[in-house]
Amino acid sequence: MKGFSFVRSRGIAFAVSLLLLVAGMVAWAVRGLNYNVEFTGGTAWTLTFEEQVQAEEVRRVLAENGVGDDAIVQLAEGGRVAIVRTPHVDEATKQRVLADLKEKVAPVHLDQFDSISPVIGREIKQRGLLALALATVGMILYMTVRFEFRFALAAIIAMLHDVFVTIGLFALLQWEVDSSFIAALLTVFGYSINDTVVVFDRIRENLRLRRKEPLDELVDRSIRQVLRRSLLTGTTTLLALLAVIAFGGETVRTFAGAMFIGIFFGTYSSIFVASPLWYVLRQWAASRETQARATG
Repeated sequence: MKGFSFVRSRGIAFAVSLLLLVAGMVAWAVRGLNYNVEFTGGTAWTLTFEEQVQAEEVRRVLAENGVGDDAIVQLAEGGRVAIVRTPHVDEATKQRVLADLKEKVAPVHLDQFDSISPVIGREIKQRGLLALALATVGMILYMTVRFEFRFALAAIIAMLHDVFVTIGLFALLQWEVDSSFIAALLTVFGYSINDTVVVFDRIRENLRLRRKEPLDELVDRSIRQVLRRSLLTGTTTLLALLAVIAFGGETVRTFAGAMFIGIFFGTYSSIFVASPLWYVLRQWAASRETQARATG
């Protein structure tokens, strides 16, 4: 990577980021996020059948019991496990559905049954958004205290880039969003800032040691000095998350998937977005100062 300039290639990196953000935000606006019952309210069932079944058979029984509207049925384990999402269901309806499934489809065991009212779902969503807002404010304060404002601004933009790319891809792919998604976004916040701080620390140190070096070369040098560390840390974390996605089961897949996307783009943004963006802000500020002196 010695001959490659991260600063001079910033236009390509910015274009890729902009394309991802626009695609994700359009999907979010048009399709929305695929919230599970924790946010929308309703009932989540996990059913294990003693033989392979078809999703349509399960939907038919739900419809016969008045809960087929808006029901979502996903099969796993070769058609023996059904993950079902329905509107709110009372105890009597639950027992009727289980009896009909056993009689008309196949012997079945109810592994999990979670029923959440729409009011509680809205409260969970509001608390999640509040947590994200507070985390953003906290990161802005931390970066402003630790670095100059331009460093802080570039880091916050890169952090928000990682978070919104993650949200946008979840909207685009319609992956299910539960409360663990909020936890994953908060973790991505911290990871993104930490990765960016490592690069910015090196830039700040080199600014002190190499005062006469051209700024674009200094930024490229700083990135190259921490590149190996960033790539190794990111790669090992991503490999661990791939193992969780592959073998961890449905309950942790949303968290691990959001973390995988966020950390992948967090590593990318700390190298290709945050530092070149700081360079642009620094050059813009220097240009403004020069113009002010010339006119003053």
